[in-house]
Amino acid sequence: MKRGGVFDCAAAMLWLCATTVLAQTTLLPPACAGKTGAQLDLCVRDVTLPMGPEILELTEQKADPRQFLNCQWVNRADEGFCIAHNEIILECRTPAKHPDFDACANRLITRPQPPRAADCTRLPPAQRNQCTLRNKVFNDCLSDPWRYFICLGEKMNAR
Repeated sequence: MKRGGVFDCAAAMLWLCATTVLAQTTLLPPACAGKTGAQLDLCVRDVTLPMGPEILELTEQKADPRQFLNCQWVNRADEGFCIAHNEIILECRTPAKHPDFDACANRLITRPQPPRAADCTRLPPAQRNQCTLRNKVFNDCLSDPWRYFICLGEKMNAR
C-alpha cells in the first residue's frame, strides 16, 4: 500500500512539473524559444509591445453648474444667489417632478434676486482688490445666470 502511495505521489509530481513546463513554454513568444537568462530577458523585451501610453496628458476639468457651491466662500453680495443656486439643484434633481434637469434649472434660476455690487470699502486691502475685480465682472457673468459662479471664477482667475 505504501508503494502505491509513493507511486501515486511521484506520478502527481511528474504531471505537475510537465504542466508547469508546458504552461511556461506556451507563454513565450516563438522567437524566444530555447533562450534563457539574460538572452531570454532581452528577447522578451524586444518582442513585447508597450502596454499603454508612455506620456499622460492632463485634460482640463470643466466646471459643472450642477455641483453644489460652498456659499461660505463667496462674496457677501453673492450669498443669497448662491443659496438659491443650491436650492434649485435640490429641487431639479427630483426626476419625478422635473424629468429635464436643465430646463428646470434654467427656468428657476431667473426667479431669485440677482447678485448686486459689493461694498468693498470696509475690507482689508488684500480682499478689497478681489472685491473690486468681482464688481467689474459680475454684470458680464449675469448674462447666463445658471453659469454665473463659473464665469465669475474664470474671469477673476484669468489675470
